[in-house]
Amino acid sequence: MTQPHPLKFQDPKIAKLYRDVPAEQIARLREFRATQTWKETTIRGVAWRYLDVGQGAPTLLIPPGALGTAESGWQTISHFAERGYRVIAPSYPPSITTMNELVDGLAGVMDRAEVGKAHVLGGSYGGVVAQVFVRRHPDRTEKLVVSHAGCPDPERGRKIAGALRWLRLLPMGLLRAIVKKRLAGLLPEGHAAAAMLAAYVNEVMTYEATKAGLLNGFRRAADFDLNTTFTPEDLADWPGRMLLIMADDDPSTPEPVRQAMQALYPQAEVHMFHGTGHAAPILKQEKYYSVLETFLEK
Repeated sequence: MTQPHPLKFQDPKIAKLYRDVPAEQIARLREFRATQTWKETTIRGVAWRYLDVGQGAPTLLIPPGALGTAESGWQTISHFAERGYRVIAPSYPPSITTMNELVDGLAGVMDRAEVGKAHVLGGSYGGVVAQVFVRRHPDRTEKLVVSHAGCPDPERGRKIAGALRWLRLLPMGLLRAIVKKRLAGLLPEGHAAAAMLAAYVNEVMTYEATKAGLLNGFRRAADFDLNTTFTPEDLADWPGRMLLIMADDDPSTPEPVRQAMQALYPQAEVHMFHGTGHAAPILKQEKYYSVLETFLEK
């Protein structure tokens, strides 16, 4: 079943959010929305929505970042679809509270799309999801890219679990403001592409996000940190190849985290960006895509 895109850019209230965004970028997003439709399916009683773009033989599975919506990766989806890939990009159902249930749902989406194996590309929160996916579904993972993400951190998990005790009591408006501020802290300032991302975050948080979805995003993060144990031997029998993408000044993955990731994945290739913070896909987009293409096409 397919549905038209729920966020209509021609709505004046939405267009107003993009008033500081360059016209060329607005036109590209408008075109994407005009040409894509959502597909819907039910997996283990949970409704899933996803984008299925492109007709190529190599398939990319792109779990989204913290926003949880497939369309947040629209530029990457478009880029690889135009280069002969098929891209499956699901949105996270707001009702799911654990990482295992989430990645099993992703595998279910692949089943519905009749995809046996795929390259898995996860950035930030999506990079956390990708690490769980390859362990639960190694037979579905061709190659793995983890970008700007860390490994389980019990201390962080305890902080998130503690914060959830009061976050769940907040009205949606205040919860939305807290999450927007948290995300804004990862965005670069004074860059044209950053204006687009900031406007997009504002749109999704205002018109699409739900309180359950936001809270359960935190619950899944706490579940990952508190209930997950990774070792370098986990993927010893997995025949695929892996790429870690990092930045030397990413506030979400400081040097100890980057070192821990490289120790956890000694078999992985590593590409380090410099001076891009958490936003290498924005500030160095052409280079970022070049790194991905080189790895995937080897």
